[in-house]
Amino acid sequence: MRTLEEIKDCILSDLSQRMSQSGIMFRIFGRAKSLRSLEHKMQIKGDKYRAGAKIQDMIGVRIVLYFSEDVEAMEMFLCGGDLVDRSVDTPDVSTFQPQRLNLVKKIPEKYVQEFREALPEEYAPYLDDTYEIQIRTVFSEGWHEVEHDLRYKCKEDWDGCDSYSRQLNGVFATLETAQWSMGAIFHEMAQKNLVTGNYHAMLRNKLLLRFADDDLSEELKDYLDNHADIARQLSQTDRMVFVMALLSHENAIPLNYDNVVFLINRIDIMDEGLNNLESPAFQKAFERFIRN
Repeated sequence: MRTLEEIKDCILSDLSQRMSQSGIMFRIFGRAKSLRSLEHKMQIKGDKYRAGAKIQDMIGVRIVLYFSEDVEAMEMFLCGGDLVDRSVDTPDVSTFQPQRLNLVKKIPEKYVQEFREALPEEYAPYLDDTYEIQIRTVFSEGWHEVEHDLRYKCKEDWDGCDSYSRQLNGVFATLETAQWSMGAIFHEMAQKNLVTGNYHAMLRNKLLLRFADDDLSEELKDYLDNHADIARQLSQTDRMVFVMALLSHENAIPLNYDNVVFLINRIDIMDEGLNNLESPAFQKAFERFIRN
């Protein structure tokens, strides 16, 4: 029988594998709530749970994404039929603070029995068969960790220090502006790469994904050199559509540069010349990819 810690590791592994096949840049962490932490929570909020509410974060997962565009993609992917609850902050144009996106999902069916057996017996009636996922960006995660430990957990230290609180929030404003600027830099680089014919760099800076190799095949380079309209269409592909296609299928396609070009073509461009250049390995992988 697995422990809660082992079940947490299995959930992390399942999520990490699915995200990795999409090429999204991320870090993922998790924790299983300790008995001491559970006891503390019951001491503070026990009446709420004894009245019928359920503790839903016995296992917690934190997904930290490099790019803010991927927050929406991950939310769409994770908000499936096993979603129990969704909590998101409404952006306030007058306040800078990290946007909180928390999801509560059902424990995967294959782990439910072991999850129930691993729960502390005296607290089992107050616990749901659920776990929590928090989604953040790298910039907001770093600020939030500092703020959580040095302001949120010791609010009395900040009494009468409103100006310092505003300054701390201002630090987040700077980070958010830096995040926007970083995205703009990569977008401009992709356009420059297109003009100079550096197609693999254009794809990397456009899609912002982890690729499995370093360059396009000479055959594809030659084709794009002689078909500027196709190269331009590759640079204009909808990144969200492409990433969601990779996330939504259980079977993976190796994300080398040639395969990415072929897959974008299948999804979006549908150029016959690129179809004719597809490798047998890609065609076989694509057939598996579309089966689910």
